[in-house]
Amino acid sequence: MNYLSQYTIPFSGLKEGEHLFDFIADDRFFAGFEESEITKGSVAVQVKLEKRSTYLRLSFALKGEVELICDRCLENYLQPIKSSYPMLVKFSETETDDGDEVIYIHPGSHQVEVAGLIYEFVVLSIPIRHVHPEGKKGKSQCNQEMLHKLEEYKAPETEQSSEIDPRWNDLKKIIDK
Repeated sequence: MNYLSQYTIPFSGLKEGEHLFDFIADDRFFAGFEESEITKGSVAVQVKLEKRSTYLRLSFALKGEVELICDRCLENYLQPIKSSYPMLVKFSETETDDGDEVIYIHPGSHQVEVAGLIYEFVVLSIPIRHVHPEGKKGKSQCNQEMLHKLEEYKAPETEQSSEIDPRWNDLKKIIDK
């Protein structure tokens, strides 16, 4: 049995109204997605399902942390995640594009798979730039030894010379004609 198959919400036997479902996105969850930049983490996901006769409204609330590689010092760090995302599920024989917040499932379906949505929402919750969070006193938690090495190998800034290359003078003559 596929591990990600447990990330489904069976809605066919539910009464109309709100229902809560809890999931955990852990290391095994992230291993189920090829080419994932996330390999470790623990994110609690609560899905509030509002069932109506013609649609389902899903509200995802994520809270936890994932392990990332710092873009500055190349050490692993834990990135806290806290976010929420809405999703509308409509029933249709054919799939049409109504935007990013609407998915379509077959009218005969009895459950909705949310593993892909949870993964997508976790990835969307990660900042573009992966850098250690600042400490309590505003100091970077990056590896200080690596930061000193980066500063040591930083390219020296070259001074802009005010002298113009004489070859450009010939080009200026052509333009001025």
